[in-house]
Amino acid sequence: MSIVFESDDRHLNNTKLFVRGIAALAVVAATVAAMVARSEGAFTQTIEVTAMLVDVGDGLPKRSDVKYRGILVGSVQEVVAADRAHPNRVRIELTPEHAATIPATVTARVVPSNVFAVPSIQLIDNGPGPALRAGASIPEDHSRASVQLQTSLTALSRIVDAVGRPDGDPTVGILETVERATRGRGADALAAGTQLARIVRAYDAELSGSADTALLTGLSDAVLGLQESAPDLLAALHSAVTPLRSVAEQRIRLSELLTGGIATTTTVGTALNNRTDTVIDLNSRLGPVLQLLAAGSANFVQMTTSQTRIAQVFARDFWQPATQSGTAKVIVELTPHKQYTRTDCPRYGELAGASCANGPAAGPAVIGAADQPVNTLTQRDIVAESLGLPREAASLAELLGLTVPAQPPTGEPR
Repeated sequence: MSIVFESDDRHLNNTKLFVRGIAALAVVAATVAAMVARSEGAFTQTIEVTAMLVDVGDGLPKRSDVKYRGILVGSVQEVVAADRAHPNRVRIELTPEHAATIPATVTARVVPSNVFAVPSIQLIDNGPGPALRAGASIPEDHSRASVQLQTSLTALSRIVDAVGRPDGDPTVGILETVERATRGRGADALAAGTQLARIVRAYDAELSGSADTALLTGLSDAVLGLQESAPDLLAALHSAVTPLRSVAEQRIRLSELLTGGIATTTTVGTALNNRTDTVIDLNSRLGPVLQLLAAGSANFVQMTTSQTRIAQVFARDFWQPATQSGTAKVIVELTPHKQYTRTDCPRYGELAGASCANGPAAGPAVIGAADQPVNTLTQRDIVAESLGLPREAASLAELLGLTVPAQPPTGEPR
């Protein structure tokens, strides 16, 4: 069963209540729509003009402010993107009371309106003229101040992009690093800034010059005169400047090299100072070794020659580069070996074999007394004593080819 709402003592059925509710909702909706339209400026009389801008920065959102001499005079309604024939067209609505005070000679540029870099359009006054009318076209401002401002904003944008970091990056940013480095050092930073300003002013004075010729201008004139009078001398000057330019270009690497060399030298010097006794003892013990190497230097040529020959034989006969493997040719004898001589040639009566005339006359030569191997303690002592070296150096002498000196025959002068 439906419930009937009684607004007074008179009876209203459900149909009448529904119609009244619809009417109330319509009134509320119309009121809200009117308020929204009023906030959008639908009931405000405006004057529409167009700004022709090549550079709109990061974009101009709708309802962006339009200011003239610091006063809000209108807002941006639409931005039409540029094409090949026209730049960006920005449709602007100005209030009539302010449009009457704006001359038609104004130009426009995009500037940040607050610290959050919200873009806005600034109208630049270029002198008196008739009032701005509806449908007028405002050109872009190309004055020196606007160009410098745009250059500064572009550089600032690049700096902000460079110092920005992702949210997940745990490293300390550049600005925070600067803040930590300058914390509590305001006086030093102020003094450094003062000195930097003085240097910049002096440099600017040299560049711009005064009543007299500036230093850099005089230097340029001198170089031009030198080029006209002595081109060869100027070429020599250019050749002399080239190494200095290379040093200037590689100054960071040169600084790192010199810093590393200084650190290495300091470390070596500290080690030598802390181990002076050890260095002296090492040098004293190294003396006999160097003496032994000098005594056996005559055998170095034969040693290197033998090593070269062995390496050549190894590469030619043993190692197979194609298969990356070695193949050894080895003769294994299971009986005692005796070299064949002429005495072993076959003889049958008066008949003799061919090898009886051209075969080896005798076996291998026996190692003489002058080349006796150092294989006993006594022989090691003799080698060390003959060379004037410690006893423990005899083994190294044997490796270098130094053997026991041959004893002269009895009765011969020594």
